[in-house]
Amino acid sequence: MFLDTINLNECITKTISNRNSLLNCFFSIPCTKKNIMKRLLLSIIVLSLIFLIGIYWFIPGTISFSKVVIIQTKMPVANRFLLDKNQWGQWFPGTLENNSTTPDDKIYMYNGYDYSIQKKMMNAAGASISNKQISLNSLITMISINSDSIGIEWKSEMPETANPVYKIKNYLTAKKLQNNMADILSHLKLFLEQKDKVYGIHLHEIISKDSTLIATKCVTKTYPATTDIYHLISVLKKYIISQGAKENNFPMLHVNKINDTTFESMVAIPVNKALRGNDSIFIKRFVPWKVLTAEVKGGTYTVNKALRQMAIYVTDYHREAMAIPFQSLVTDRSKQPDTLQWITRVYTPVK
Repeated sequence: MFLDTINLNECITKTISNRNSLLNCFFSIPCTKKNIMKRLLLSIIVLSLIFLIGIYWFIPGTISFSKVVIIQTKMPVANRFLLDKNQWGQWFPGTLENNSTTPDDKIYMYNGYDYSIQKKMMNAAGASISNKQISLNSLITMISINSDSIGIEWKSEMPETANPVYKIKNYLTAKKLQNNMADILSHLKLFLEQKDKVYGIHLHEIISKDSTLIATKCVTKTYPATTDIYHLISVLKKYIISQGAKENNFPMLHVNKINDTTFESMVAIPVNKALRGNDSIFIKRFVPWKVLTAEVKGGTYTVNKALRQMAIYVTDYHREAMAIPFQSLVTDRSKQPDTLQWITRVYTPVK
């Protein structure tokens, strides 16, 4: 009956002088049902203590987390698409949670959390991260690495706590939010490194071979109609024929808005030789020059938007425009009433 009535306290007292007394006592306890339960209870207590000590030792009270990404783009480009929430829909991997027309009120959701820019700074922004359980502030900072690359760091931290249960919860939440940061910044990188997506047009450089042009102008009270433009083109075409010259390329158009009621339109056609011109027709000569160009399909709105995007590109990449931008009218708009079918090449001479 000794195995059934063993006293753990007596065993510990008798062996206290031995340096391995507790372990010897623990492992010398006969394996009765009662003693197995005692062993199990003691094991649970020891493991729990080790677990709690590990939590306090390895998990800090305040958990910080961050993500860094290197992107081949210009700082103005990153600022425009990261700080302006109107632009988020073009690259953010989540969905727009509300449909507010005010940019500052727009909130985007990704993987269970809401994201929103709260404060804009110089090459930086304060962003909120929240759901029903938590609300955090975070900081996004951007630095230039070289002429064509920037670095973006996004960091935040969990609320401070000494509670081991909340420490574990905060640690798991921080890991999830850090993964979210990585996903979101990865989508931003993928977008910003594709200029076609950033500017909405395929921009490339060529060397212009049109060195001799004849041109004419007119002034209208509204943006020039197709009939106005092709009247000028017709005048130039008749003059070219009368001079025994030939057209070298498509007609060119530049519209300058002087004010809300005054638009100056200039039309030009490249020709194969120098012509004298007359009172309404003048000649322009150029050496071969570098031009930034893109081809678009659509009406006047699409073409003007492409010209604006081209101007933004010139500013973003610190290029210098050497002459006025212009359109090359590939499609004869006077014969194609469907503006969606118009093909136009836009150009800006650059240095």
